[in-house]
Amino acid sequence: MPKDEIQKATANNGAVAQSQVKQSLNAVINSMLDREGLRRRFDELLGKRTPQFMSSLVSLLNASPLLQEAFYKSPITVIQSALKAATFDLPIDPNLGFAYIVPFKNKGVPEATFIMGYKGMQQLALRTGAYKTLNVIDVREGELKKYNRLTEDIELEFIEDEAEREKAPVAGYVGYFRLINGTEKTVYMSIGQIMAHELKHRKGEKMGKGWRDDFDAMCAKTVMRRLIGKWGLMSINYQQADSHTVAAAQAIAAGAFDDEDSTDFLVDGETGEATIALPGGADS
Repeated sequence: MPKDEIQKATANNGAVAQSQVKQSLNAVINSMLDREGLRRRFDELLGKRTPQFMSSLVSLLNASPLLQEAFYKSPITVIQSALKAATFDLPIDPNLGFAYIVPFKNKGVPEATFIMGYKGMQQLALRTGAYKTLNVIDVREGELKKYNRLTEDIELEFIEDEAEREKAPVAGYVGYFRLINGTEKTVYMSIGQIMAHELKHRKGEKMGKGWRDDFDAMCAKTVMRRLIGKWGLMSINYQQADSHTVAAAQAIAAGAFDDEDSTDFLVDGETGEATIALPGGADS
């Protein structure tokens, strides 16, 4: 739907909602979705999960006055961000770390933008069933011995004492993947390179909330994005995965597993079939 049509259609509704505080955000959103036929688009993408997704959007708006302002002043930016998250089938609860709808000011006008989280990128990679190894880690000062930008040969010597390693400043981040067909890729970025990237792609005048709240995760995501966004494989839909793997991936997307959980996936090099590695070496 064209931007001017949604803004025109929601202008009166937004004005009423601001002047009549009693009208809930839920009513405003539902009215807009029903009137403009946008609910059908969300239903096409999410099916039965649409009500839960819209409930998350309402909760997100209720929790952020800045995002509310963006919704009333630039509703198209909030809806487009939500549609992007729905297209990728990623939850928008910021506590899960898969996807974010972030408010910012564009030349003084409050707007919102979609930002995929670190775990969201991992999720899209997982759905391909094509990765044997995928990881991004920090590199402390003194650990990088050699890195050839052309051949991508890298030599790292990690500080073995974890307590000592934690004291050492982070010098950069390195990402690596190996596909089941043997293809490999390594990307290293120094802290200086990452900061230059953040400044170049910054939404608004100041560093975004994600960077301020979890700098380490955003650095890792920057490297992950360059690694698999440019060189790797990502998929919106699940491919070459059995029912157990699909169930596990959906549970992760729904936040059923926390960061302390360790679920290992085994991928057959010939068939590309992904299965869960159970304790004791058995897989299902």
